[in-house]
Amino acid sequence: MKLRKWSISDHLVNIILFFVHTAVLAYFAILSVHVVSTVKPMPTSDFKYYWNLASDLSIYHKGGIIGFIYAPFKAMGIAPYWSALTVNLFFLGLVYLSTWLTFKKYKHPLGILGQLLMTAGLAMFGLWNAAYSGMVNADFPNVALLIAATRGFSLYGTCKKKSWLLFAGFMLFFAVALRVKTGLALGIVVLMIGSFHFKALRRDRAIQMVVLVICLSVGFAAVSEVLLRSQSESKQDVARQGRLQLYTGLLYTETGSMCGRWTKAAFDKTLEELDVPFSQVIHRHLSVKSKRYILAIIGCKIDHVLKYDEFAFRELLAFGVKHRKVTEADLTIVRTYEKIEETWVNRFKGLVYVMLALTLILWRPLKIPLAIVPFAIYFAFMALHSIFEIQARYMVEPLLWSYFAAVCLIFEVSIKRVKRTHE
Repeated sequence: MKLRKWSISDHLVNIILFFVHTAVLAYFAILSVHVVSTVKPMPTSDFKYYWNLASDLSIYHKGGIIGFIYAPFKAMGIAPYWSALTVNLFFLGLVYLSTWLTFKKYKHPLGILGQLLMTAGLAMFGLWNAAYSGMVNADFPNVALLIAATRGFSLYGTCKKKSWLLFAGFMLFFAVALRVKTGLALGIVVLMIGSFHFKALRRDRAIQMVVLVICLSVGFAAVSEVLLRSQSESKQDVARQGRLQLYTGLLYTETGSMCGRWTKAAFDKTLEELDVPFSQVIHRHLSVKSKRYILAIIGCKIDHVLKYDEFAFRELLAFGVKHRKVTEADLTIVRTYEKIEETWVNRFKGLVYVMLALTLILWRPLKIPLAIVPFAIYFAFMALHSIFEIQARYMVEPLLWSYFAAVCLIFEVSIKRVKRTHE
């Protein structure tokens, strides 16, 4: 497609796109405030642990740096739901900034479509985040940081400014420092980059720098996790956490509606066998299961993960309203947005799969560097879900992360490459 310089009409289109993008941010920010001011969710389960961690690092066994994020709010005596709203709105704003595409000097016909896809992703993040906006959680800050890191890498790929590479590295470090599983996924992604882009990795300095920054970010995040665990006084919880997700995900689970999910039986079994060497634990549990049954468990888990269609607004009351009776106002919010979420999650999943397929189809004709990355991200999390504990909200990370990686590669990196040939 032929590129041309911007006209007045092009600037008008850009203004309209900016207005739509900003309207999406405003809508979901207002919805988040409405949800929190109505429900006032109090933390339970893991969310309560994260809130307690903000004032007592001695209880640490997971959660990374989330305690540091919430420590100032707790020190000032701010309620957990208002604290969570402030934090989650900040990360919603980070996603808003990270998903605005700017096209300078030249106008490309696909630029408008790229921005609309970015705005659609922002809307999906906003919808999911709205129900959790009053929850002290690590899930959505983690995803927001990954989206920002992805955009940083994308901008580095288009202009080669090392400041964007540094920005991406910092965002990636904080993302992994919030969720260890993200670091495991990145390890798989790097292996797949090495496998599918081996020749480019040997020749292309930019790709080498991206891989190096990923490795350094994960490494520093791993060090921070080790330090947090070493200072913890809850040694049994630290030891248990290292095994629990494997027990619930594969070692001590069965096929059926609860395959791969947290159960009290798996929790108790983990505690019972804490003193048993890990190699013996694996042999003890897997040796009594046939290979066919192990594959059946993995298939059951992947099926549950792929077919989930909603979670956030259904979990709002389950995890946020244990301290009082559920009101009609609470139910109105859930009934309204639960149906909306279910509809749009299914549509968004379809869009994600289309984008993943496009990156692979357009890989060679557009010469897209690191085209395997969106698929590698999604594959990495499917591999982790096949082994570890599964929950519906765990799918937010691979869906949004792989989606934005695909959009950036197709509509920013490849378009910029075409532009350079016309300059």
